[in-house]
Amino acid sequence: MSILYDFAFIFVALFALGFTIFIHELGHFLAARQRGLIILRFSIGFGPKLFGWTRNGVEYRLSAIPFGGYVALPQLADTGRLEGQKEVDPGSIQRDQGKNFKWDDFDDEDQDTDGDEQSNPKSLPKISYTDKMLVSVMGAVFNMILAFALSSVLYFFGYDVSDGQLTTKVGYVADTVERWNPEIKPPKAETVSGPAKKAGLLPGDEILLVDGASIENFMDIQNRIVTGKKQTEQETPLVFLKILRDGLEREIEVHPVLFGPEEMRIIGIGPKQTFFIGELNSSMPGQKIGLEVGDQPIAIDGQTIHSFYQVVDYLSQTDNNQSIAFTVRKGGEKGPEKTYNIIPVEKENADGKSFTSRKLIGFTPKFKTVTTYPNPLTLIIRRVKDMYLTLSGLVSPQSDVKLRNMSGPVGIVNHLSLFAKIGFKKLLWFVVFINVNLAILNLLPIPVLDGGHMMFATIEKVRGKPLPIAFLERAQMLFVVLLFSFMLYVTFFDVQRIFP
Repeated sequence: MSILYDFAFIFVALFALGFTIFIHELGHFLAARQRGLIILRFSIGFGPKLFGWTRNGVEYRLSAIPFGGYVALPQLADTGRLEGQKEVDPGSIQRDQGKNFKWDDFDDEDQDTDGDEQSNPKSLPKISYTDKMLVSVMGAVFNMILAFALSSVLYFFGYDVSDGQLTTKVGYVADTVERWNPEIKPPKAETVSGPAKKAGLLPGDEILLVDGASIENFMDIQNRIVTGKKQTEQETPLVFLKILRDGLEREIEVHPVLFGPEEMRIIGIGPKQTFFIGELNSSMPGQKIGLEVGDQPIAIDGQTIHSFYQVVDYLSQTDNNQSIAFTVRKGGEKGPEKTYNIIPVEKENADGKSFTSRKLIGFTPKFKTVTTYPNPLTLIIRRVKDMYLTLSGLVSPQSDVKLRNMSGPVGIVNHLSLFAKIGFKKLLWFVVFINVNLAILNLLPIPVLDGGHMMFATIEKVRGKPLPIAFLERAQMLFVVLLFSFMLYVTFFDVQRIFP
C-alpha cells in the first residue's frame, strides 16, 4: 500500500512537470500557427515516439526521453533533422497542411547565394525576423502566464507556511556545524565551530542586509548566503551581515563553511520560530510534571526561547540529574505563564547505540503556521530574483555554486512529489517556481534553447543575410549533445541526493 501511495504522488509530479512542458510548447505552437509558419511536429519529450497521431499534417506525439519537448518548425530550426527524421519535402507540406505556397512568388533576390543548396528559400518559404522572435519567446511567455494564473489561485485561497519562513530574525545559532572536507580520503564531514557563533550572532538578532542587499524572509537570507560571491584574500567564503540588536544596527563579518557533498555555504543559523507542545510521551518527565498539548514554551532557565533547536542544544549541555526551569504559556500564546522544574532524562536511540543519546523532556513540537496571501506579481518577482542569484552564482568564480547543485528532471519530479504529499497548495507554489525557472532558462542565448533561436535571428538581422544552414545544424547538434550531457550529469547527483 505504501508503494502505491508513493507512486500516486510520483504520477502527480510527472503530470505537473509534463503540463508545464506542454504549456511551454503550446506557446510556440500557437504563435507559429498564428504567424502562418509550417509545423511538422508537436512533441512532449525527445527521442523515439511512444505514441501519437497526425492531424492536418502535424504529428502530435509523446516521446521516450522526458527531458523537455519541442515544436518542429523547419523555417526556424529543423528539429526533425536532429531527431533523425528525413529531410523536409516542401511538396508534402503543401499537400498535408493545405498551404497554397507558390514558390515562384519568392524573388531570386531573396535567395541565398552562398552556394549552400540547403539554404535555398525554394525549399521552404522565408519568415521574417518578427516571426522568429515572437515564436521563440512565446514558450517563456506562456510559462509566465501559467505562473501568474497559479499565483492568483494561491493569492485567492492562501496557503500555510511556518512563521519561521516569514521572519528575518535569528532564532537559533549553532555551536558547531559539519564542514565537508574533500581533501581527506574518502571525503567526509568534520565538526567545526559554528561560523555565526564565532562571529557573535545571537538568537533574537534581526538580519537587515546580506552582503549589502535587503532581504524579505529567512529563505531569502539562506539563498543569498548559499549563492554569495564574497571571498577573503585567502579565497575562503565570506559574508557581511547588517543586524539589528537592542535597537542598534551592527555589521558582522561571518566566514561560512562548505556543508555536505554539495559543498554549499552555511553559517549555522535557523529562524525564530513559535512552537507548541504537539505530542507528549507518557513515560517521560514532561507529561508527568504537568505539561499539556498546546502549551507554548517561552523560556528555559530564564533564557527566552527563540527556537525548538535552541531547547535541544541547551538540554544537551546540562549535567545529569540537573533540574531546569521550563516556562510555558498554558494553552497557547494568550495563556497564563507557568514554570515547571524538570529533570531531563538521557535516552539512547531505538537500536540502543549510545553514541546518539540525548537529554529529553519528552515532547514533539508543533510549529506555528501562518496563512499567507502573496501578491501574484510579488511571488513571481521573488522567483525571478532567486533564479538570478543562482545563475549569477553559477558563472561567478568567487561563488561556491556549481553545476552539480542544479536539479534535473529526476530531482524536479522528486521535489514535486514531496510537495504533493504536503498539500495541493504547496504543489502549486513549487509549480510556479518551476515555470518561472523554465521561462528564464529557455531565454538564455544558448543554441537549442529559445534564446539561441532569438540570438541567431538577431545576428542574421544585423548581418543582413541568413547564417549558413550547415553552421546552424552543427551548432544545434553540438549543444544538443552538451544539453543531454548536462542532464545526465545533474541526474547523477539527483539520484545521489535521493538515495544517499
